[in-house]
Amino acid sequence: MSGPASIRSRELLVAGRSKASIEVRDLRDRVVASDPGLARLRQAVSAILAVGTTVAVESVVVAVVGPPKQIGLLALLLGAVIAMPLSTSVKESDRRVAAITVASGAVAAVTGAILGVLTAQVHLLGLITFTLVSFAAVWLRRFGPRWFTLGFLGWQAFFFSLFLDPPVASLPFMVGAIVIATLWVGLLLVTVLHVDPSAAVSRTVVTLRARARAAISAAMDVLDDPEDLRSVRAMRGQLIQLSEVSLLLDGQLSTARTLPHGLRAGFVRRWVVDVEIGMDEICAAVLDLATHEDEIPPEVLHDVRIVLGSLGWADTAIALVSARELQATGHHGIPAARRLGAAAILLLETIDQWDHPALRPDHTDEALEEGNEDDFDAVVTLFSGNLPGSAGLAAMTLDVETSRRWSPSRLRLTTRQAIQAGVAAGLSIILGELISPQRYYWAVIASFIAFTGTATSGETVRKSISRIAGTIAGLVVAVGLANLTADSTPLTAVILGGSIFLAFYLQALSYTAMTFFITLMLGQLYTLLHTFTDQLLVVRLEETAVGAVVGLTVSLVVLPASTRATLRVARRAFLASLAALLDACADHLAGVPRGGGSRGEPEGTGTAVPTSDGSVPAEVGTDGGVADHDGGVADRDLLTLVVQTSADARQVVRTHRALTRGRVFGSDREGLRHRISVLGSADSIARTLATRALATPPGCSPQLATACREIAAEARHLAALPTLITATPRRSDTGVGQRVGAILDALPNDPVTDGVRITIRRLGDSLSLLTPRST
Repeated sequence: MSGPASIRSRELLVAGRSKASIEVRDLRDRVVASDPGLARLRQAVSAILAVGTTVAVESVVVAVVGPPKQIGLLALLLGAVIAMPLSTSVKESDRRVAAITVASGAVAAVTGAILGVLTAQVHLLGLITFTLVSFAAVWLRRFGPRWFTLGFLGWQAFFFSLFLDPPVASLPFMVGAIVIATLWVGLLLVTVLHVDPSAAVSRTVVTLRARARAAISAAMDVLDDPEDLRSVRAMRGQLIQLSEVSLLLDGQLSTARTLPHGLRAGFVRRWVVDVEIGMDEICAAVLDLATHEDEIPPEVLHDVRIVLGSLGWADTAIALVSARELQATGHHGIPAARRLGAAAILLLETIDQWDHPALRPDHTDEALEEGNEDDFDAVVTLFSGNLPGSAGLAAMTLDVETSRRWSPSRLRLTTRQAIQAGVAAGLSIILGELISPQRYYWAVIASFIAFTGTATSGETVRKSISRIAGTIAGLVVAVGLANLTADSTPLTAVILGGSIFLAFYLQALSYTAMTFFITLMLGQLYTLLHTFTDQLLVVRLEETAVGAVVGLTVSLVVLPASTRATLRVARRAFLASLAALLDACADHLAGVPRGGGSRGEPEGTGTAVPTSDGSVPAEVGTDGGVADHDGGVADRDLLTLVVQTSADARQVVRTHRALTRGRVFGSDREGLRHRISVLGSADSIARTLATRALATPPGCSPQLATACREIAAEARHLAALPTLITATPRRSDTGVGQRVGAILDALPNDPVTDGVRITIRRLGDSLSLLTPRST
């Protein structure tokens, strides 16, 4: 083949390879973006590696010691049962601390096993002890992540020992199996499974970039079909997930030895905030363009699509050139187009800083020696390496201080949950034995697990329903697989390992999927033990359904922690943080000192934030960093408030999900979704406002400070309201947007503060949507 035909073939081949590489990159981005820092992948690998190698080690010991066959099999199973949760729940980055947790886990598991074996000799005593152990395992969680792990290990060892009903003579072998399993898993956790904190930060940064590209892809979908509300929600969802990755990264900064050599936590925090601002501005500009698409010339939309496409998937240099062209040209007086170009430049330059030598100033080591790094204020406290749940907020809903001395209202959240777990265990035992006296423990497991990782009644209900759904789906597949693997031990082992891996990999994404694979694993385990029957799995479904229903019923009836009350606390906390952030911005704009200098922050670490019309604020250094001004608000202080506001906004969204999903009656989904969307928008606007304020000289505009304080007062007023949908009379008919607008309209145009003025107006208009009006 030659001539034009040959050239055309080569072009098609190059195009095909380019498309294939893009598809591969997109797939990699989706995997990385859905698994921040590859934490789920590491957890799944840890589970399968720990279980597989522990069984191998226990097999060697059993072969050497030579116990009876049944006791040897018991030791193997017990070792695997202990290895699985131990390898996935010990997340300490310090090897010494991890070793202490593992050693404590051995003590907890041995204690649980001894109790299980001894009390199993008297059936009623065993059942009563099971209820008490369930209570204790949950009550211990009040002391932190380590005790969460210890309580679960003790409960699981007790449960395993009780339902197998081993003879007392087997107790030494069981204790030996636990000790061997914990020693081996402990060795793995401090060697091959040890998590390097600095590597975890680097992986989380990769996830942040992938999540940003996913948000850009969602923004392109919005531009392609502005009428599709699902695309708009998907874009906002991507921004929420981007914020969660940012908060996870901020939480990792508080751990010693986290950052690569030469980096400082305060600098990385500023870098992450700039990435979020860039994405907020891009998506807001896209939404503005999509809303007025009919009024925008086609060539403008074409240029916007080129910028978005090159920004997400093409060469960085091409994306930067396209963004600069979009920002520089007039584009028929369309501010949103210039705003998008400026935001794209901000994002590209910020991302490029991560690998740039400027990120590691020469004076960094000296600053560390002076102890400036100790000034970093940790905002997010991770729980076993994950972002915190809603337990803290749920605890704030309890009226402990004003309740009578012996009132149940004075009980702490962990005590309430412990009582719930104990009651649920007792009821599950009674109802489970009515179905099957030999398999009642499946009901107890379902009811106990319903209280693991949940804090409110809404979360418990969701988890219980997910467990039933996952069990049903798992049983259907397990029955079909059992017939295929009945005579193939290797295939059964492969499916067992794959089920364990996928169960832990998908645990954080979908509890239904996790339950599905756990059920599949049990089906294959019974096949391996030659005890599999269809009737056995039917019993499992019945017991699981009973236990799940008991768990959700108890969570709603016995000392419940209201999801709606928790959402109300989350909303108030967010609005209070927003008010504090606005006050800090006002202090800076009015020139009120808030603690001297930018401690721990090198000059030139910030990035200029584009204004809404695409311009760049004044007082910006030549390297793109915000100029430092003596006597102003410290960057670090204001950025700490930015992160705190984002963390509180995340809790609002998280609690909202638990409240609305699965509700059929009286949930007001659309109204509630709208209010949560407005709060999320206020968070992103406030983040931009804080950074723009830092780009101005301190004391540059007392009038802008007054506008900020007006919005802060409105935020506190909204926080004090019992609900945002109550028709509450106002002190005037003028909303906060109009009041702030009147202040801003009286100001002359000033290139130094125009960006701040525009952002304040947007924030005032946003909060005015939440202001209840008199009817």
